[in-house]
Amino acid sequence: MSGVPATTAGTSGEHGRTQGPKAAGSDLRRRLLRHYAPLVLASGAALAVFMNVSFFDANRYPPPADIFTEGARAAIPDGDYPPQNPTDRTQHQGGTPEGRQHGGATSTTVPTGGHTGPPAGGHGGSQTGAPTAHPSATEPAAAATEEPHAGDQESILRMRRYSTATGYVATVLLGLTLLIGPANLVLRRRNPISGYLRRDIGIWTAITSAIHVIFGFLVKHGDGQLLGFFFQPGDRSSILTNSFGLANWAGLAGVLLVAGLAVISSDAALRRLKARRWKRLQRLNYALFTLVILHALFYGALWRTTSPYTVLLGITVTTVIVGQAVGVRLWRSRNGRPPATT
Repeated sequence: MSGVPATTAGTSGEHGRTQGPKAAGSDLRRRLLRHYAPLVLASGAALAVFMNVSFFDANRYPPPADIFTEGARAAIPDGDYPPQNPTDRTQHQGGTPEGRQHGGATSTTVPTGGHTGPPAGGHGGSQTGAPTAHPSATEPAAAATEEPHAGDQESILRMRRYSTATGYVATVLLGLTLLIGPANLVLRRRNPISGYLRRDIGIWTAITSAIHVIFGFLVKHGDGQLLGFFFQPGDRSSILTNSFGLANWAGLAGVLLVAGLAVISSDAALRRLKARRWKRLQRLNYALFTLVILHALFYGALWRTTSPYTVLLGITVTTVIVGQAVGVRLWRSRNGRPPATT
């Protein structure tokens, strides 16, 4: 993965030299210990916090159903979590109750009515572009409380938390790939075209992104109807153009792009593509970062003003922008000409 003006050309490996099998094996072991082990531990620690500290429960910070038509009006207030009164919740949502009684215990369910957005800020919620019609007073109670998802609702809420948590871990990792180059310039270190640290963080970002997608699909479509994330229900020839659909299309493009960048993040790809072409492709990392931001914004990040995930997104974006600006300025001052692309 790229994310820096390159000041030192190379052809293979971190220092631009072709390595034999023995050296490559030694480098791999060193990278596993120095790069991947810390990445796994840090990601695991972040997920442990996100999944076990109630403040980070993504289900507390739902986005609006469609930011283009409803703004923040459909978002459930933080004070309404966890749901205490199913009747009040139904009136607020304009749809089905959030709680159902099972043997005296209340379990949380996912609404099917007015709040059609993904209630966790992750992937979920029934999206049709319009709210489900309200059940009339003469309809049976069972119709009003029909569960829209296959499987256990508690598991769905847990998958939603995993989806959101892994998504933001991947976002922070992606931001780090865009800060390594500027950091090298600030610290006056060599800034090779291909560095193992940046490459390994990029590969781990791709892995974390794939996990995020898997959990996202598990949230809404336990029945396997994954096309509902991208196309209108009942008409697969018409794509979803509400904020939910656009968020998923941006996410799909981002996943394909991060996977492609991970595939060519190797010495073999660098040798085959040559340094200039390889670096040009790796600079698609900037497009990837833009897609990630759009993905979060379409899911209503700006409307979850009290969510720690929105704060984390803002800090990440601001840090990357400032870091890149500093890196460009330093590159220009030391090279006497503007970089072609940073």
